Amino acid sequence: MKIVIAPSAGKRNPYQSLLVSSLERSGVEVRLPRGFFLPWPQMFKHGLPHVIHLQWHHIYFRSKWLPEAILRTGLFLGQWLILRLLGVRFVWTIHNLVNHERYQVGWELFACRLLARAVDSIIVHCQTVSSIVTTTYRVSPEKIRVVPHGHYVDWYPPPLSRNEARSKLGLANDHRIFLFIGQVRHYKGLDRLLIDFAALSAGDVRLILAGEPRPASLAHQLAAQAAADPRIITEFEFIDDDRLVAYLCACDLVVLPYRDSLTSGAAVLAASYGRPVLIPCLGCMEEFPAEAAILYKPDQADGLRQALEQALSAPLAEMGRAAKTYIEQFPWSLTVAGTLEVYRSVLPKQGASILPPIKSRN
Repeated sequence: MKIVIAPSAGKRNPYQSLLVSSLERSGVEVRLPRGFFLPWPQMFKHGLPHVIHLQWHHIYFRSKWLPEAILRTGLFLGQWLILRLLGVRFVWTIHNLVNHERYQVGWELFACRLLARAVDSIIVHCQTVSSIVTTTYRVSPEKIRVVPHGHYVDWYPPPLSRNEARSKLGLANDHRIFLFIGQVRHYKGLDRLLIDFAALSAGDVRLILAGEPRPASLAHQLAAQAAADPRIITEFEFIDDDRLVAYLCACDLVVLPYRDSLTSGAAVLAASYGRPVLIPCLGCMEEFPAEAAILYKPDQADGLRQALEQALSAPLAEMGRAAKTYIEQFPWSLTVAGTLEVYRSVLPKQGASILPPIKSRN
C-alpha cells in the first residue's frame, strides 16, 4: 500500500511524524514530498500512490496577492485532475478552515469548497469540527470521518518533577505559573492575554510566554507590552524539546487564548504532560471535559479575563490529572486504525485488499 502525505511539514512537526511512523508500523509505505507540487518525481521513480493524503492545504491556495492565489489554485487542481484520471484517490485532513494569516480568505474559502467536493473523503479530529466543516465548506456530512488527534505522551522527553523543572528554569517554587507555549503568532491572541493578565491583582502569579515568533516583529510588540508588568516572563525564540518539557512540568496551567482554531496540538501536548488548559470554546478544544480545562467564549468581551480569574482559585493539580486521563484515550494506535479505515473506504473493492488488516484499538 503506497501513501503520499503532502505537503511535508518538516521534522519539527510531531503530528505528521507520529502519523507517518504509525502508518509505517502498520505496513503502509509512506512518502513525503516537499514543496508546492504533488509528488511527480517520486511517482516516476516509485510508481503511483494508491492514496494522496493532503494536510495543511494552504500552500496550494494561499498568497498575499490574489492573482498568485488563483494561479496556485489552478496549478493544484490541474495536478489533482491528472492524478485522479490515473486512479489516485484523495483524502484530506482539515486542520484549519483558512490560513491563519488570513491572506485572500475569500478566495481560499472558494478553493476549499472546490477541494471538499473533489477529494474522496475528509478527516477531522472531532465531531464539533465535522459540523463546522459541513456548514462552512457546504459538503455532505457523509463525506466526513472523525479520526481523533493522537496524544504526545511518548513523543517528547520524559517529564521532570515540578521542583526539578523550576530549578532548571530558575523559577520560584512558591509562584503559580501560567504558561503559553508554541509558535507566537497573531491568531493566538497573546496581545489580549497580556492585557487581561495585567488586570489580575494576585502578586504570586507569573505568566510565561515561550516560543518562536512568526513574524519576528510580533516579538517586539509583545515584549513592549510585557515590559510593563514584572510578573510576565518572555522567551521569544525556538524552544528545544528539553526546555519545552521543563516549561510544561514547571507550570500549573497552560493558557492558549486563540482567536481562531479547529484543533490545538499545544492543548494535546499540555494534557499529555498532565497539565490543565485554559482554552476558548473553539473546534475540538470545546470537547475538553470541564474537570480538565477552563473554557471561555472567545466572542465574550471579558471571557478571557474571567477565565484567568477562575484559574486563580481552581484545583489545578487535580485538573491536570484529569487532563492526562482524558488525553490517554487517544493513542496513536486509535488514530492510525481510523486513518486506515478511511483509506479502505475510498479504494475500489479490489484495491482495498492491499491494505494491512486493522489491528485492535485496545
